[in-house]
Amino acid sequence: MSNWKNLYSEVKKRKIEALNKKGVVEAVEKHGKILAVSGRYEKPEKIIPHMYASEKKVIKPKDVMKIDLNHYDVVLIGCPGNEIPNAAHTRIYKYVAENGGWLITTDWAIRSIVEIIFPGFIKWNGARTGDTVVPCQILEPNHPFLEGLEIELQTAKWGGKKKTEESFRWWLEAKSFPITILNYTAVKILISSLVLQKKWGEAPVLVYFDYGKSGGRVIHLISHTHLQKGKAKGKFASAMILTNILDEKVSYKVGLKKSTPAGAHYQDFAQTNQTPSQMQSGTIYTNIPTTSMPTSATTTTTTGLDLTGTSKIVEVPNNFPPSQNCALCDSNFENYTGKIYICKECGVPYHEQCLNIQINEGICKICNRILLW
Repeated sequence: MSNWKNLYSEVKKRKIEALNKKGVVEAVEKHGKILAVSGRYEKPEKIIPHMYASEKKVIKPKDVMKIDLNHYDVVLIGCPGNEIPNAAHTRIYKYVAENGGWLITTDWAIRSIVEIIFPGFIKWNGARTGDTVVPCQILEPNHPFLEGLEIELQTAKWGGKKKTEESFRWWLEAKSFPITILNYTAVKILISSLVLQKKWGEAPVLVYFDYGKSGGRVIHLISHTHLQKGKAKGKFASAMILTNILDEKVSYKVGLKKSTPAGAHYQDFAQTNQTPSQMQSGTIYTNIPTTSMPTSATTTTTTGLDLTGTSKIVEVPNNFPPSQNCALCDSNFENYTGKIYICKECGVPYHEQCLNIQINEGICKICNRILLW
């Protein structure tokens, strides 16, 4: 494949001929709308024009304030994301939380967009990768975002003769931001890399979480969608994933799939005692600037406690990031061998002994919900 046009034509052809998705492709061509916001390091103009969709638009960061985000099924915000005016953050929040939009962010936008507008789910771990290509593993091959990917990568065109544990290779540009999971009950990891974890501390490559009461979703990937150095196999994987995301969103929109609620992991600023600018630093909410965000009449003050809400206590796996800090004692989990628990609603972690202390208080230290086993 000599260029992006040929690549996306190949993806469309394979979906129709090999994956039995002709009806979905036709629905996206008729109804699908995707908007991409370019960045200094993300160049969506290379790929968006070649996707199958009824509307495909690429804008500059400053133009986010001028456009109706709700017109689009999927909005892609490219790295670094900090060129988008702060005044647009509320628009992005409402697009996802209130209008059920799906947001894709890449690389450095984890810090400039996701951590600020949707705190408490994922964050940058503070490391910066080298300029390299890493092998990846598909963790959820049957997930709609990855539909057909593993099968296609095993065909003669891509598979090769040698069997390996990797599915494909993903390009990490110099100084890409590794992804730390903050809320294990809400965030789903679809693709990871053992090499990425070994060298830079975190394995996730592609993750997402649901947000809002209208089916909103935030999808984040390390590096960029155009993956110049990902070679043909990595570029094909990237193209499959991006088109699959739009496929899935449009399938709900036109009724090819039944719409389902975002789930029990909804986090809304109106349901907490704090706005993003009031979130505590030193726990999981770090580097959050003062930002004007939506409020509601039901929002409680920072001095009062809303004891009507409850949250389950959930034990997390042994691979919990050791660099995270306990919500109570503010110490990390490095060399800690005991059990680790999180508040299911806000995702903050506790050492077992710290949780026992906090339970005596009756509520989570961060979100003030009543803690229940």
